[in-house]
Amino acid sequence: MEAKTLKYMSSACFTLGFIIPFAASNFVGMPLSVIPIVSASLIELWTIGLFLRYFAYVGRTAPPATLSFSMRIGNFVSCEPSLFLTLGIVFGYLFYPSVEKSVVPALGPYLLMAIMFTMGLAINLQNWIRIIQRPRAVGVAVLLKWTCTPLVAFLLSLVLIQLFPGITGNALAVGIIVLGTTPTGGGSNAFTLISKGDLALSVSATAINTMLAPFIQPLLILRLAGGIASLNATAIIQDLLRMVVAPVVAGTILGSVFPKFTSRMNPAFGPLTIICLAFIVMGTMSKGTNTLVQQISILPYLVAICLVQAVAGLWLGYFVPGFFGFSYAQRKATCFEVGVGNAAMAMIIALRHFDPITALPSIVYGKIQYIIASTVLVSRFRGIEDKKEISATARSPAVSEEAATVKVTMADATEGERP
Repeated sequence: MEAKTLKYMSSACFTLGFIIPFAASNFVGMPLSVIPIVSASLIELWTIGLFLRYFAYVGRTAPPATLSFSMRIGNFVSCEPSLFLTLGIVFGYLFYPSVEKSVVPALGPYLLMAIMFTMGLAINLQNWIRIIQRPRAVGVAVLLKWTCTPLVAFLLSLVLIQLFPGITGNALAVGIIVLGTTPTGGGSNAFTLISKGDLALSVSATAINTMLAPFIQPLLILRLAGGIASLNATAIIQDLLRMVVAPVVAGTILGSVFPKFTSRMNPAFGPLTIICLAFIVMGTMSKGTNTLVQQISILPYLVAICLVQAVAGLWLGYFVPGFFGFSYAQRKATCFEVGVGNAAMAMIIALRHFDPITALPSIVYGKIQYIIASTVLVSRFRGIEDKKEISATARSPAVSEEAATVKVTMADATEGERP
């Protein structure tokens, strides 16, 4: 059976698995044990869907026979991050009374620490040396991150307060400010890599932003949201130091001391991060669903606000560095560095220090930024670079005709593979 057919069948299983409990709960969600047959049908259909999606992945990519089964599963999870995050969000919504009372929400901070630890493993001493060697580029990228997105978030928070006067509007406004002042996560590095951007700049800027977060983010939140919410800046600083800086530093030290071990474990980091994120969004969704169900009318507005936040961050991150003479590869890196926030961190901070509804912007934004970055920008960036390379090859007399032909052929093949 063709991979496309298997993928369509798996999507049908996932959709049907969602519709049955959604309809049985009168479209508002329910405890997991209320109607056992309905809960069991979702688990069964989703299990079948995962099997079908895995076989579609194997048929599409044809992984080498030398890969072990566990490595194939890991590669499959890494290639389908949106699927697992969506399943986590939907499950947390459908069965929020049970998930909210389970251990999943309480595990959120520890899962975030695991994610930050794996990020630290990827930031070795060479990355810090690069920062010293190229301070201007890294400094501009960091400055843009801590000015552009907080400013956009503040302006959007004013819109939310006007749209929803009262407690709900204030909570959503705080949520968008928390999101806008959150540093970049490992997602920006991944998007930069597959877009053929300046990965060294991306990793270096992510490292600096992560280390600065405990000292800058609480002050920005206090400055931008202090008038509409009470917050303990000291507690936020302590949380960020414990959940972000400490794991990153520990990962960096371990990765530098045991590089061979880290290199062998590297294939497991991607799948581990995705699974941790899926459980984080599941627990976060369960916390805010009761409020969301009661005020479902806010969802379209929240989607629109988060869409503006995502597009503005990516747009500013790409075009503003052009005025500083950044190369195309550097602009791609700053695009993702400024526009792709660490939504998981924003969710945890919102849940620990504010009302549960404050976490809703991070949930919505996490999906939107991934869709825009992965389906629009990555393919566009790669396509433009290919065309520029072909043009440069045609103009350069030092390149042989045979090499130029090879580059054109490779670019045409890549272009034909894009959807």
